[in-house]
Amino acid sequence: MAAARCSFLALSVVLIGGAVSAVDEGLIHLHFYFHEVDAGTPNATVVNVASLHKNSSTFGDVNVFDNALRAGPDPVSRLIGRAQGFALHTSLDESGGLTAITFAFDDYGGYSGSTLATLGHIGVSGPSERSIVGGTGKLRFARGYMASRLLSSTDTSIVVVFDMYFTLAR
Repeated sequence: MAAARCSFLALSVVLIGGAVSAVDEGLIHLHFYFHEVDAGTPNATVVNVASLHKNSSTFGDVNVFDNALRAGPDPVSRLIGRAQGFALHTSLDESGGLTAITFAFDDYGGYSGSTLATLGHIGVSGPSERSIVGGTGKLRFARGYMASRLLSSTDTSIVVVFDMYFTLAR
């Protein structure tokens, strides 16, 4: 049951970065990796804070996380920020849930000190898209979407690759 919760959370919260590019004029693309360490392990970055069930269902569970964002998939690649948020298990059939994540960039070039806020549905399998609903600092008024997919997982951690596409209000 804990593995199912952690894998759902891992899929729901994936990000870490390295590349910045302008895809179209005004469209910004960020690429990075999200590194999560499962609850119950040393230095865990995700924890289940509410579980309403005595059975194997995860419906209604709440997980919070504070995951490293890195420039690459390697756990020793450059730390660029943190992904902080929560995941709500909102599907009765356990096929997905809701995530709210703030991506805080500490060492990411011109975006250092800025944040992006995201919200949306995450599925338990396959790639996911969620909305970018705002930002702060150099990313103020950001609007767009992010795509994420699980890159790798072990018994104790996951790595998710993120691609964010957005514009800024002028």
